[in-house]
Amino acid sequence: MKPAAPARSPAPQRGLDKMNSSSSGRRAMLACAGSLFVFLSGAAVAQDADFSQLPIYREFRDQLTAQGWRPDAGFGLKLPSGKPLYRFPEVLCGPKICHARWVRSGTEKIVTLIRGDLTEEYRVSP
Repeated sequence: MKPAAPARSPAPQRGLDKMNSSSSGRRAMLACAGSLFVFLSGAAVAQDADFSQLPIYREFRDQLTAQGWRPDAGFGLKLPSGKPLYRFPEVLCGPKICHARWVRSGTEKIVTLIRGDLTEEYRVSP
């Protein structure tokens, strides 16, 4: 009877697994970095976009009212004095995007707005 061949050390296999996992870890890190780059460059483009061709919310608001919609004045934030925090009582804003809530016959309509700078008109998002 021949003696059994000595078992191979599993160390090289573990080293290979370690190399593969660190390699896939690098790939994941590069993928995340690439995604972040694309996201941030897209955000920069959105900030620099010309929104002047979009409808002005003040005018769009008049159209909604004429169609029987009414602004939900309880949707937006208010100052301690009771005055709306934003230009319109139905509007709730983040840094660049706002939402306005309208109601008609139990139906809700949320209008997305582009806030712009403090002196600019709110614009209706496409």
